[in-house]
Amino acid sequence: MSSGNQLQTGSNGTGSTVRWIVLGVTFAAALGVSSLISPMMGDEGFYLSLARDSAGYFDFLLGYLNAMRDGRIATAASLWLVYSNNIWLWRICNAAAVTLFCFLVCEIACLIAGEKQPRWMPQVFVCASLAIINSFVVAVPMFTICFSLHYLWACTAGLLALYYPVKEAFCPEENKAGNLPYCLIAASVYACLAQEQVAAVVVAFLLIITIYRHNEYRKQMRAQGEGGRREEARKPQFLYIQTALSFVCFLLHLSLALGDRQYHVMSDGSQHVFRALQWLAYNYMVGAKYVLILLWVMLFLRFTRKKQLACSVLCGLFAAAAILSALLPAFTDVGLLSGETSFLWKTNQNPPTLSNLSVVQGIVLIWWLFAVGVTPLLLLKALKGEPVRYAALLLYLAGGACACLITVTDIMYPAMGRTFFVTVVLLVIIVASLIPSSIKKPKHMLLAACVLVLCAAAQLRENFLSLVSIFYNLADQWHY
Repeated sequence: MSSGNQLQTGSNGTGSTVRWIVLGVTFAAALGVSSLISPMMGDEGFYLSLARDSAGYFDFLLGYLNAMRDGRIATAASLWLVYSNNIWLWRICNAAAVTLFCFLVCEIACLIAGEKQPRWMPQVFVCASLAIINSFVVAVPMFTICFSLHYLWACTAGLLALYYPVKEAFCPEENKAGNLPYCLIAASVYACLAQEQVAAVVVAFLLIITIYRHNEYRKQMRAQGEGGRREEARKPQFLYIQTALSFVCFLLHLSLALGDRQYHVMSDGSQHVFRALQWLAYNYMVGAKYVLILLWVMLFLRFTRKKQLACSVLCGLFAAAAILSALLPAFTDVGLLSGETSFLWKTNQNPPTLSNLSVVQGIVLIWWLFAVGVTPLLLLKALKGEPVRYAALLLYLAGGACACLITVTDIMYPAMGRTFFVTVVLLVIIVASLIPSSIKKPKHMLLAACVLVLCAAAQLRENFLSLVSIFYNLADQWHY
């Protein structure tokens, strides 16, 4: 991050037009998918009955907090609004949330990359990433009624809350939008009271950006006092207010959640760590496989250009192994269930212990933990001298922290991967921020588009039958 960053002009007016066309298509597609959603999933039956029986919002909030015990006050407000009205209110709002989500991911990624005008390829990638992420990680929290409010809406609010702070960090000279940053502090309040993973990311990044900008401001003040630069020192007042308010809301959220929700470690600490590592390895590979492939390929290209053979070979091995796992399901079997590579359908079965892990499963587990653990070091080495270097590292580590947060709760196994949504979003931002400096020639953009289509087709092949089965069963439940 540098206060002196000069953003590079990316696309012209035509590129901007394409970007808005992509967003328009995204809204239409999201509205089309949302309009097909009617079966009940998760706790929707409870929310419907609670909204019907509640005298008002505060009665609904009290019933929600007593039942869920997760401290998500802002999410409860959204649930009350949606379940107290016609389903089309959710459908339209959810389509708008999906579109805003794609727009903000691209804008933040391009700010980090130093792009003044976002190129159309990152925008297409962000929208296409909805199709190349495991369906249980992205479709469930984006296109089901109650889960979208818990994850998509909270994540979109978090991105909206961070947009101006990120702009303040990477290009403060252009971040002069008057009162708008103060108005968007409301998004911070919503995000910090909506979902704990999102709240933790928002508060962490706000603290980092605020400390950074405060130090820059002090340097500017000292320079003025010493008769150096005549540049006016602009105090980031909105950052101070936003960070303080967000931190208070985050503490309130934690105080409500930690008092009742089960955050625990098993009495056998080593066994709990083993199961947590299984869960992390499984979700990184099954949930974010194709996003990781794209990340490793981009790092491979960078290392190849820099003639760093060892690192390029390592990235190539990671990407090749991930591609191979699409053809050999055993290569993703980390022993969550004996003889199975998925635990989605048997959440009531106890996972195997360390002593039951086979040699092959142990090798697979160690390999993917090694790949995920070494990637941040590869990011630092490959992006040396680039403005995106530390931002990419922080995003990657924040995603890992969000995933680890779930491993100490009682919903690690029955969560169906939806709790990995925030982690995958952060990975998407990293990849999107690397695209402008990696893909510049038109023929390379066309090749990248073809790769995205292949990844989407492969992901659909892996999840299609499972999705059809789930929604068919849910439709039957709704009918009866």
